[in-house]
Amino acid sequence: MYAKPTAPRSVGEVFADAISIYKSSARSTWMLAFALEFVATVPWLIWQRERAPVLPSDLLSDDLLSSDLLSGDLLSGIATNVPAALPSSPTAWLAILIAIPIYGIFYSALIANVNGIAAGQAASAAGAVRMGVRLLPRTLLLGFLVICIVGVGLLLLLVPGIYWAVTLQLSFVALVVEGAGVSQSMARSRGLIKGHWGRAATLVSYVALINVAAYLAVSLITAVVAQIFGAGGSLTSAVSQLLSLAAATLVAPLYPAVFVAMYYDLKLREAAERSMAKAV
Repeated sequence: MYAKPTAPRSVGEVFADAISIYKSSARSTWMLAFALEFVATVPWLIWQRERAPVLPSDLLSDDLLSSDLLSGDLLSGIATNVPAALPSSPTAWLAILIAIPIYGIFYSALIANVNGIAAGQAASAAGAVRMGVRLLPRTLLLGFLVICIVGVGLLLLLVPGIYWAVTLQLSFVALVVEGAGVSQSMARSRGLIKGHWGRAATLVSYVALINVAAYLAVSLITAVVAQIFGAGGSLTSAVSQLLSLAAATLVAPLYPAVFVAMYYDLKLREAAERSMAKAV
């Protein structure tokens, strides 16, 4: 059972806290996580059905909003011919436009639910969704700004994009937990991570590795099914899609769990640093 720390902890201890939050919130977050990933998957399925070239599905998932930019999926997508990869069907674009605000609601709700467990004030899924609806305008604007900032950094010199992706990764936590505005949320994230960039990047890399392991497991099982029933068959495709959705649902709450654990640890470090500064 997770208990909020009262003093700054090591990277390993913070990640262990995140795992504890993840386990404690599993019963209350799995439905939100499933809804989140299902909403992200539907446009991709429509896109795939129409035989348009598809970027990695993670580009529509919480990984983008929760800084999975470090995993390399976004870079590999950008490296392709972007205009050729864009959907040509109005149906696909409509599905994407509908999915984005719904996704934003569920993502904020997932953070609220995970934070409620961490803070010892568990929120119901319905209450978390209502909060997501209330925060939607700020969530959409914040998501747009983060994507633009990180995207520009990646396209220009790569390194600035990676740096900004890490420094802004707590923006959505600040938005949900503190009820901050868009600019305040971004500033809060930068302020907390300032001086602790390596720590934040390491914690995110742990989740990215878990995400990669889940993807490899799905690929392996799909390959086995393809060998047995034939590659390209409807059964192979269905198994791949179902396994991908299940794996994404399992991993999705881990990102906010890590961000929330990191948020409280960095708040303790911020308070400790202020106390030391006053003492001096």
